[in-house]
Amino acid sequence: MNVGIIGSGYIGAKRAEVIYNLKKDKLVSIFDVDFNKSDSLAKKFGSVAVHNKSEILKDRNIDTVIIATWNSVAARLCLEAIRNKKNILCEKPLGINYQEAKKIFTAAKKSGVILKVGFNHRFHSAIIKARDLVQKGTIGNLMYIRAVYGHGARKGYDLEWRMKKKLSGGGELLDQGVHLLDLFRWFLGEFKEGVAFCENMFWKKTKLEDNAFCTLRTADGKVAQMHVSITQWKNKFNLEIFGEKGYIIVEGKGGSYGQEKLIIGKRKKLGSRPEEQEFLYDKDNSWEEEWKNFRQAIKRKIEPIGNGYDGMMANKLVPGLYASSKNKKIITF
Repeated sequence: MNVGIIGSGYIGAKRAEVIYNLKKDKLVSIFDVDFNKSDSLAKKFGSVAVHNKSEILKDRNIDTVIIATWNSVAARLCLEAIRNKKNILCEKPLGINYQEAKKIFTAAKKSGVILKVGFNHRFHSAIIKARDLVQKGTIGNLMYIRAVYGHGARKGYDLEWRMKKKLSGGGELLDQGVHLLDLFRWFLGEFKEGVAFCENMFWKKTKLEDNAFCTLRTADGKVAQMHVSITQWKNKFNLEIFGEKGYIIVEGKGGSYGQEKLIIGKRKKLGSRPEEQEFLYDKDNSWEEEWKNFRQAIKRKIEPIGNGYDGMMANKLVPGLYASSKNKKIITF
């Protein structure tokens, strides 16, 4: 594929590195509102920095575009890319709300381009194994999921774009929370109702939630519960999946979140200690595996894992949870 990247921040750079290392596709050009940033990234990975996004979106030699920008401009860029018949990998969330995501999804379907959302968490080795174990019935029928995802922010975090509503569209629920909502849907299906407490506990000047506590329930009574936080102080990722026959625990995701680990616990007689088995993973391959899946989807003209529909449905949950917190009541999605 011939690829263009719009947005050369941390995630855009991760995507560029993957393309360069896999050596299957050509990174044609990169655009960022900060030309020095895109120029530096382009030189590092043998690409060219351009001065206008249209040089990527209207380039007929480019068939695939990565959009790694502020949330507020993602929808406009996606729609323009679709009009120009580009396949798209848009970093999560897919626009700042459900309405934007639905427009993107609908336009992509009509145009016939492949649309993927940057849900790389689905491609972590431990998550893939957890999904496989659940599908094989290893822990029986699922009952509930618990998850904690948080980081300690950094000095000046309240001044960054993620904490400016005009650019981000929301706080921690829309940022890290969307990853968990996507995983919840992947394991449990669609949710019927939910309740949330979105709190501004520490970063007072931003007026956006730095912590979100949410509980969701499916129509058949399965429950998912999460806490996402910018005041975790030490980065943490923890996903616990409970079934009638046992449980699966995923801890860490590499780097500052600690070594990725999966624990399978099999229930024995009630009251006795479960039998546990542990798996350790030394490297975060999620970015590479996600790109490989995207490539295959384009090649075979099939839906990728973590597609436009998934991005749209994750975004559908967010405003409901915000409304629950604001109105202090359980809501129906």
